[in-house]
Amino acid sequence: MDNNKKIKWVFMGTPQIAVDFLQSLKDNYDMIPDLIVCNPDEKVGRKQIVTAPPVKNFALENNIPLLQTHTLDSIESDISGYDLFCVFAFGSLLKQNHLDLPKHGVVNIHPSLLPQYRGPSPIVSAILDDQKETGVTLMQLERAMDSGPIIAQKPVTITEWEKYYVHEKNMAVIGAGLFHDTIEKYISQEITPEIQNHEQATYCGKYNKSDMQIDLDSNYYAQYLTYCAFEKPWFFNKKRFVVTAAHYDAEHDKFVILRVVPEGKKERDFLEQDIL
Repeated sequence: MDNNKKIKWVFMGTPQIAVDFLQSLKDNYDMIPDLIVCNPDEKVGRKQIVTAPPVKNFALENNIPLLQTHTLDSIESDISGYDLFCVFAFGSLLKQNHLDLPKHGVVNIHPSLLPQYRGPSPIVSAILDDQKETGVTLMQLERAMDSGPIIAQKPVTITEWEKYYVHEKNMAVIGAGLFHDTIEKYISQEITPEIQNHEQATYCGKYNKSDMQIDLDSNYYAQYLTYCAFEKPWFFNKKRFVVTAAHYDAEHDKFVILRVVPEGKKERDFLEQDIL
């Protein structure tokens, strides 16, 4: 966007995928937001260590003004007067009064080809469903979940599944390119957003720890998909084992586990007796 310095815009996002988006905008297009909003620091892990969200670290490293909140009402005056909001994996609700704040509205990056996989986990769901025809959508944000008019889309074909974070980064980079190439035309109204076909909508929800269990009685490819989809996939044999390294041997149709963390132990090589 050649005139990005003339447009005052706010980015709202929290996890690593949002950082990958911002980093790609900065590195490839020399674009950075005027303000970043993310969720507050949270206690993480068994020791409940207060940890900053990844986007906060990006903002601090790049000297970008930062606000942290779960409730935009508390900072409404601070985010008034901007031309555009861009939301990507923010994790907090935008109400109608927030959507009405920026001059050119609020756009959202969603890593699926909407109306497919509306919801908070489109990449994980695509992996679990082995849906290799996917993509990234730039849409107008509205109150209903991921239902707003589509500004632009970029189809993506997955040739082989890898860990979820590999695909998250790829989608973020593609999303950055889509945002850069499209947003100026959107603001100047050269692009007319298209209403989604709501009858074709599919949905995905949040996943919990039980969803991350590798079912050793399922087929090997399904086991591999579960491994790819989650940060800490696990199986149970008298105790829980987190699988930290594995691959799928397509020639022999085999899910090959390489490294595990037995419950209460340190990471080690996988042993066949772990599942006997």
